[in-house]
Amino acid sequence: MAEEILIGTASRIILGRGVLDAATVLDGVGERSCVAVLTQSGPSVIARSVARSIRSAGLRAEVRVLPDGEAAKDLHVAAEIYAWLNDLGLSRLDTVIGVGGGTVTDLSGFVAATYLRGVESILVTTTLLGAVDASIGGKTGVNLGGKNLVGAFHHPTRVIVDADVLDALPIHLTRLGAAEALKTGLIADPALVDLYERDGLGADVEEVVRRSIAVKAGVVERDPTEQGERAILNYGHTIGHAVESALGLEHGNAVAIGMVAAGAASRIETGFAGEERQRSIIESLGLPIAAPDASADAVRSYLRLDKKRDGDGLRMVLLEDIGAPVVRHIGSATVDAALDSVGIQEVS
Repeated sequence: MAEEILIGTASRIILGRGVLDAATVLDGVGERSCVAVLTQSGPSVIARSVARSIRSAGLRAEVRVLPDGEAAKDLHVAAEIYAWLNDLGLSRLDTVIGVGGGTVTDLSGFVAATYLRGVESILVTTTLLGAVDASIGGKTGVNLGGKNLVGAFHHPTRVIVDADVLDALPIHLTRLGAAEALKTGLIADPALVDLYERDGLGADVEEVVRRSIAVKAGVVERDPTEQGERAILNYGHTIGHAVESALGLEHGNAVAIGMVAAGAASRIETGFAGEERQRSIIESLGLPIAAPDASADAVRSYLRLDKKRDGDGLRMVLLEDIGAPVVRHIGSATVDAALDSVGIQEVS
């Protein structure tokens, strides 16, 4: 049985098992005549199955396979997709569906936001990371030097999360998603932290997704365009994104390292007492807790590109306690200590 979670009036999140049929994905044919399905090689089998189901409902559905990894999140790739949509004759009444993980949902959402000044976006997330983070909240983007520096807020009308798909994920992808799921627990749901501490990667996927979505949906509904509270969702991402760009790490691994660094900064700035517990849980999930191979100069250069910088310096999400985040300006000494906590040191 499918469960529906509403984020304001913008998005409906469908969580269940066996929910990849056309009726659930599209919620009726409506005035559409064409659906463009974007995917990558890994989830392409699922994407083609979704497209076949849509065709059986009487609509034209075409699939385009994007480059693998972060290479898809590029303005040149977006331009190629715009040309493809032109060739399809996609209209403003039609729909772009992204089937895949966070890379696919970021890019497909961006294309939907910008083509014809905005067409409908539907996201079928096939990874735990995508289900608990990237597909929720309407953030879209491509990379330009730093992570997601070109983007737009464009809420999908529907997000489809099939727990059967998530259960079948390789353990590596489950681990990457666990980093983002744990983050939501650290900022707003201590019971989710307890769940991961007790059950590790064996934690029930539906409960993990339900709890994570509840946290993010609540924050997004109160602050849809990140004018205030929504910034707390960036816990672990300030240094995490910089390490990701400097080393080419996968996002979940980078966020894990970023949370360790943020925990150290939190201990210094707020007296956070949970630094060692957080580090222990992250390590128990098989996620990295250090990035000794990262160049301090490279990481700092990416920090200067971070979207969360402002005129007064570096703005970072910290914890006063598990479930009690705060956004603070931090000085260079705390940045140095945070980087040192994950093995990133200046070369003497």
